[in-house]
Amino acid sequence: MIAAVKADAQVLLAPQLAEIFRRSEPFFQPIFDLESPALVFGRVALTGDAAFVVRPHVGAGATKAAIDATILAECLSRAGEDVAGALARFESVQLPFGRDMVALSRQQGAYLSAQLKPFAQRRGGERRRDIETLLHAHGNRSDQIGDIVAARGLDAYF
Repeated sequence: MIAAVKADAQVLLAPQLAEIFRRSEPFFQPIFDLESPALVFGRVALTGDAAFVVRPHVGAGATKAAIDATILAECLSRAGEDVAGALARFESVQLPFGRDMVALSRQQGAYLSAQLKPFAQRRGGERRRDIETLLHAHGNRSDQIGDIVAARGLDAYF
């Protein structure tokens, strides 16, 4: 299989990129997302990728983990001795946020997957998106995450 990938690279890619494939040992890794149904289990809270796995093409894993940690710290700080209440508040706030991040991830993934299909086989939103839209969305990822944070009222925690 690797020999076939290298042969395809020689035919399909610019010479400089094909050379990268020739000199490397490519590997394949599945890309997926994960939505946890709950974030709190007793006195344990899931954050970061343990809570929600967002596909790597979104490029926001560290940002999401930092937001999770900040919200958890603020919930605990504001709750005083009520740790159970703090964790419940954290979960009620971060479950929707994590789901929004996964939805953004799936939207970008659907676009990228659609590019493998001939245009005539694309449906709905697959046809309306082009590379400029994708690049614009990626360039504005911080704004998109900021919009999710604002829509969920998380900015009150910062």
